[in-house]
Amino acid sequence: MFCNQCANPVEEHARFCSKCGHELSPSPSVQSRRHDMTMHVNVLAWIYIGCAILTGILGFVMLFASRLITRLPIPWPPEMPPAIVPFIGSIVVFAGMVTIVMAGAIAAAGIGLLQYRNWGRILAAIMAVFLVLKIPVGTAIAIYTFWVLFSEEGRNHYKTRSAAVAHAEGHAMA
Repeated sequence: MFCNQCANPVEEHARFCSKCGHELSPSPSVQSRRHDMTMHVNVLAWIYIGCAILTGILGFVMLFASRLITRLPIPWPPEMPPAIVPFIGSIVVFAGMVTIVMAGAIAAAGIGLLQYRNWGRILAAIMAVFLVLKIPVGTAIAIYTFWVLFSEEGRNHYKTRSAAVAHAEGHAMA
């Protein structure tokens, strides 16, 4: 457990932070409204990782489809220019590559969230903007992302845990 004020590690049963003196136990009315933000951040991170896997599979299917389009023995209409089929194949290759890059960015955001990195939170917010366009599932993921990362409770939780991780890494390097 960590202090919400200074990110100092404190014992589970402590009522006050030993470093800054901040009261740790919230009032009963606030305690009943609290969400388990650690669970929400973990769920969001794994949703991002799963989304990245599915998006990566889609990207590779697009790459395979581009090769298939250019090699199909289909009699194309005589009025179609002969260069159009390779052009369509090139467009599908480009779209597949962009999709694979997006999958990598989504996976990185999920990993960053699991490790409570500041860049992970920023990258997840950026990826949520792109996911909002993938109606309806991507929109739901984006809304959940915005709630987890930008609600006051979520923002405070992430800031506290991120500071604790950075603090622990600083001591590990010293």
